[in-house]
Amino acid sequence: MTSLIAFLIAFPIVVGTILLLITRASIRNPIVLVASAAIAAASVATVVTFGNGDGVFFGLPGGIVPGQALLAAEIAITALIVVIGLMNRRILAPIMAIAQLAIALFLEVTGRMPEADPQRLFWFDRLSMVMILVIGLIGTLICVNAIGYMHDYHRSNPMIKGRRNVFFSILFIFLAGMFGLVVSNYLPMMLVFWEITTVCSFLLIGYTRTPETIGYAFKALNMNLLGGLGFGLAIALLADQHLGLDFAKLMAGPASGTLLAAVALLAFAGITKSAQMPFSSWLIGAMYAPSPTSALLHSSTMVKAGVFLLLRLSPAMSGSTVGYLVTFVGLGTFLFVSLVAVTEQNTKKVLAYSTIGSLGLIVGCAGIGTPELAWVGVMIIIFHALAKGLLFLVVGTIENRLYTKDMENFDTLLSRLPRVSVLALAGIAGMFIAPFGIVVAKWAAIRAFLLVPGGQGAVMILIMAFGSSLTLFYWGKLLIKVLSMRSISDYERSIERRISRYEWFTEGALAVGVIAVTASIGLISDRVVGPYALSAFAAGPQTFLNIEPAMLVVMLAAVLFLPLLAVWASTRKFDAADFYTSGRSANASHVMGAALGGSKSVTLRNYYLEGVINGAMMFRVGTLACGAILIAMVTVGMVVR
Repeated sequence: MTSLIAFLIAFPIVVGTILLLITRASIRNPIVLVASAAIAAASVATVVTFGNGDGVFFGLPGGIVPGQALLAAEIAITALIVVIGLMNRRILAPIMAIAQLAIALFLEVTGRMPEADPQRLFWFDRLSMVMILVIGLIGTLICVNAIGYMHDYHRSNPMIKGRRNVFFSILFIFLAGMFGLVVSNYLPMMLVFWEITTVCSFLLIGYTRTPETIGYAFKALNMNLLGGLGFGLAIALLADQHLGLDFAKLMAGPASGTLLAAVALLAFAGITKSAQMPFSSWLIGAMYAPSPTSALLHSSTMVKAGVFLLLRLSPAMSGSTVGYLVTFVGLGTFLFVSLVAVTEQNTKKVLAYSTIGSLGLIVGCAGIGTPELAWVGVMIIIFHALAKGLLFLVVGTIENRLYTKDMENFDTLLSRLPRVSVLALAGIAGMFIAPFGIVVAKWAAIRAFLLVPGGQGAVMILIMAFGSSLTLFYWGKLLIKVLSMRSISDYERSIERRISRYEWFTEGALAVGVIAVTASIGLISDRVVGPYALSAFAAGPQTFLNIEPAMLVVMLAAVLFLPLLAVWASTRKFDAADFYTSGRSANASHVMGAALGGSKSVTLRNYYLEGVINGAMMFRVGTLACGAILIAMVTVGMVVR
């Protein structure tokens, strides 16, 4: 396993370096395909080698320790941020990067930096296994999808200078950073990988180098560096502890004193990386980058790093005020972004808000710190990674073909792009039905929230119930757009034939993945997620929701229903007919008679609750509310110390 982990970290870096030097697509594309296949195979091999699933600790081949290499890496990352910041006349990011480096230098110079145990540099358990598969399979599929997508993207946007060699190079380095992050047990090493993902996300968001995307890229960089600074301060607090900086030992049980203060700072870092309010705006800005960037940041990497860290912290936060405040940040984010998503017309932004909301549920589960809620959090990670990765790629394909991200222009998508619609419906079913609509994850969460003492649990259930009803609204709205049909011209019928084989393969594979994971949810729960949740906590219930065969059949049928309905409908011929107006007379302008001699326009468009919900105001209120809770969380952690 040691060699496989070293390969997963080192190989993508080597590939990324090579791709940076290759500008010819005829050479670059085969390298991307072969490298992606190798990484995916190594990810599966790592999981197979894992054996009985018990957590294992190991070091680098030959007992090598990172030593000063970690400090050198931090210096290099800081230098890059300073240079980029000064070139763009931005000073906040360089200041935070230098402050973080100063902490590391202080610990090194004063001799307070604990030595790493050469046999406990890496920590691999079932949670790491899930993340390795998400990164290694979904992440590489996104890289392959980008081959076809980026060709069409530059064709559709001829004013954007082509730098696809840089784009693909960063994608692979990003994967290396994520692999290193999810298996690190020595906190300074985890921080280095943490910052690699931060810098890569900055470069990907700012790929087009327009003033708008540069602004969004720096917003992402600033917010994530703030979280990285909290991570560095946590390391400084833990440097004098007898357990050193061994993550597994530190998070083995409920924290108190200095350790709780460090946990609060690490939770702060996880909240920034997972784009929870008040830091959600950086992820919304990522929507202006090419769709593979959005898919990579929202599904398999970056934001998953944040919730991964919070799930790791969950045993230490269990039963503490810090943990409850983390939960309210997550659930508050879920509620407010769901309100905003109802009012949003940009399809990619709707997917972004949905991502932030799903992550909020995971954050809420992690804060309580029970085996059952840890189970819920990991199950949501699995389904979200597959379904949301698929949806972002499908929306990118649609954008390149219809030249729009406006949901109102997705009308009659099933008629115009029938096969793409089937894939979109598989993704919607994965988010909308399993594990959400079929009570599995949410019912487990509700049952666990009921055990929270006082009135806090009741508030959590109310937030979850109301937020879930809002998700029903915006997913249903998108569903109607995709399923509507009309007569189309020969030109419209030809659009779908121009989609690249890379996009068909990757999006089809993710759709199959959604269905396969749904079919095997019981096995995943019994063999992977359940044992992880039980091993992470010393005490707690020893059973989870029992997924009966009948429930599994119903869930699988529900997930398959929408795609199969689309396949059947797209092969049938229908006569166009006016809509039914409940017996009232309607004219050619779709105006029907109403009560008391009045009239109403009949429309299937613009269901955004205008005049009912002010999306911009809700975002500001959520930012202020969650920001106040977050400040309280860090303060409580410091005071309790």
